[in-house]
Amino acid sequence: MLPVLGLFSDRVESGRVRRGFTLVELLVVIAIIGVLVGLLLPAVQAARESARRSSATNNLKQLSLALHNHHDTRQVFPANWERRTPVGGSASPFHEASLHFWILPFMEQGQWYDLGLSDTSGYPHNTAALRSAKIPAFYDPRDSTTVNGMGTGDWAASNWAQPHSVFGRPGIDWNSKLDLAKVIDGSSKTLSFAQKYGACGGNGSLWAHGTWNWPWMSLFATNVNGLPPQVAPTKAACDPQRTQAIGGIAIIGMLDGSTRSLSPTISQSVWLLLTSVADGQDYPETDL
Repeated sequence: MLPVLGLFSDRVESGRVRRGFTLVELLVVIAIIGVLVGLLLPAVQAARESARRSSATNNLKQLSLALHNHHDTRQVFPANWERRTPVGGSASPFHEASLHFWILPFMEQGQWYDLGLSDTSGYPHNTAALRSAKIPAFYDPRDSTTVNGMGTGDWAASNWAQPHSVFGRPGIDWNSKLDLAKVIDGSSKTLSFAQKYGACGGNGSLWAHGTWNWPWMSLFATNVNGLPPQVAPTKAACDPQRTQAIGGIAIIGMLDGSTRSLSPTISQSVWLLLTSVADGQDYPETDL
């Protein structure tokens, strides 16, 4: 009767002695595998980050084009917060809503637009199903500040915010008067959207929120001296008056419907030119 052989002992098969792996050899193999994983992991992470950034850019592109299509249809851009008298099918003589709401029909989200118009109070956000609607194009998948796309409570977030200096000061400009003819600096030189954390400090970026508490709106640069993007700050250190370069790279939309990457170290002076429609000054592309 043959003795039971250990895992790493020699064994007799077909008249030959075959030597198994020793513990040292197995440890060497494991170490080599560990080194290979260590070398491959950064590449995998970089590829994953690139895919997420591409997804974010595509989402922003949808908003930028919706904004442009809104202008083509109504000959004017929507305001940060605007009062309108909808035509037909409205349950209220007026509706006051955010820029994000008014572009919904132009990005294949008409069902949410219609739901908002069915609210009898005149304020679409009073409909819980609307304010909690998670619109896929409103998100940057790299943002970790939100919980399942919600900014706070039953309010859904948007990672794309617009500058008040372009689309009107909240609570004052009830109706937009901005059209392309007034964009003296050029639509390809004027910023329309930039990234913002969905949950920012004690505030948020809630796409359906109104002007009664602007830090909760999806906008930024409410101060005339608006500062350029914060570079990946913590949620607690997030400033609601500024944008945040999620993942360390800022992605912005332009009034001509295009998108681009922006250096998060952009100077404040160039940032101010980007967020103005008629300053009459130009900036070199190398400064972005």
